[in-house]
Amino acid sequence: MSNDSHDFIPDLAGKVAIVTGGYTGLGFGTSIELAKHGARVYIASRSAAKFKDAELEIISECPQADVRFLMLDLANLNNVQEAAERFAQLESSLHILVNNAGVMCIPYKETIDGFETQIGVNYIGHFLFTKLLIPILQKTAGIAEKGSVRIVNVSSNGHAKLAPKEGIIFSDINMKNNFSVWARYGHSKLANVLHSKVLAKRYPNILALSLHPGTVKTNLSTGPISSTPLYRLIKPLVELGAPGPRKGAANILFAAVSPRLRLEFDNGAYLLPIGKVSAPSKAGSDPQMVEDLWEWTIKALGSRGYE
Repeated sequence: MSNDSHDFIPDLAGKVAIVTGGYTGLGFGTSIELAKHGARVYIASRSAAKFKDAELEIISECPQADVRFLMLDLANLNNVQEAAERFAQLESSLHILVNNAGVMCIPYKETIDGFETQIGVNYIGHFLFTKLLIPILQKTAGIAEKGSVRIVNVSSNGHAKLAPKEGIIFSDINMKNNFSVWARYGHSKLANVLHSKVLAKRYPNILALSLHPGTVKTNLSTGPISSTPLYRLIKPLVELGAPGPRKGAANILFAAVSPRLRLEFDNGAYLLPIGKVSAPSKAGSDPQMVEDLWEWTIKALGSRGYE
């Protein structure tokens, strides 16, 4: 593939990155480009076998690539904690954290910790993982080029189109009753936007961003198809002209590494493809909801023994 659409990526030699769900889809598109430009990339996922397949493909295209496996199950907070601790044993710096892994429109089910799976995986697992990595991110930010240490939360325009208009449903965070799988998905993606905003406020030396990657042909459509049979019919129209995950990862990569984004101007921003700083939904821009979600999440984690 030509790198013309990724000409904003600088030399990343000496940089360390984590990409959750980095062995497939947009995560793979992100991982391979970061590795091709010199970063050491940890692909954080549940499957060592799938990582191995991704590694072989990356190495076949870029023999000098440095890609490594980090076992991470976002649906299990104990495993999330173990993954963060393991990374801290392996590395003394972290420049780029891409919270990309996710599930979409799957039937109602709860994680081992009692969270509905979409918000549990897409948001809460990533929240804890990020929180535990903040010390190493801050340490790196203290010695790295200003604005080069980044947290990227892959959200969706579904945060505006699908989430409840009132925003986060704190009284029923799992949205167990009277909500569709689509509304739960939008709810989790709204949480990603709010998460980036609160990170920007609390850790101003780290550039925290959220984004909509655009319409991309990935395996995430499995969930919508199974939940809404009609989607099978409209999927070709939805994805008409859409790129595959290699080109489709461009907005994620822009958020992760583009020098055009500046810490002093863009911290907490929401990006539309490619690299367009844009306003999120009304709920996604609500400063009170930003703080309320932070406090709710800290309390929910604390009640389960994760400080």
